[in-house]
Amino acid sequence: MKNIRTDTVFFYIGLIITIPALVLGSWFAISGYQQIGDVFACKFMKICHFPCPGCGGTRAVYYLFRGQIVKSFLYHPCVIVGMIEYIVFMIIYILRNYICKKELVKEIDISYYMYVFIGVILLQWIIKVVYYFN
Repeated sequence: MKNIRTDTVFFYIGLIITIPALVLGSWFAISGYQQIGDVFACKFMKICHFPCPGCGGTRAVYYLFRGQIVKSFLYHPCVIVGMIEYIVFMIIYILRNYICKKELVKEIDISYYMYVFIGVILLQWIIKVVYYFN
């Protein structure tokens, strides 16, 4: 059995979820946020009375699909960072595996993408908590 590379798995997962994510995101931005936005309200914030690491993510997705990128970034920078990382990863993967077609293409290390993403989550959360308590 052939070894399955991690970057290949992530590439195919990305291909499978891109179209449904774009359709659902567009619907959410056009009419869904007004209809079901309260469902996504942060339960952690209601219980603990301070923001969780994901607070602002729903609004960030909403504003991203409405084309308000700066506002999206201010609500939760991980939405924009994740989108940029996704696009960069997909471009690199396609270039390395389909356009260049070198025999022994080195696997793309997914962990660097995750380190950046987790770092941005933690940094924005610390800033929100410090701002919230001041």
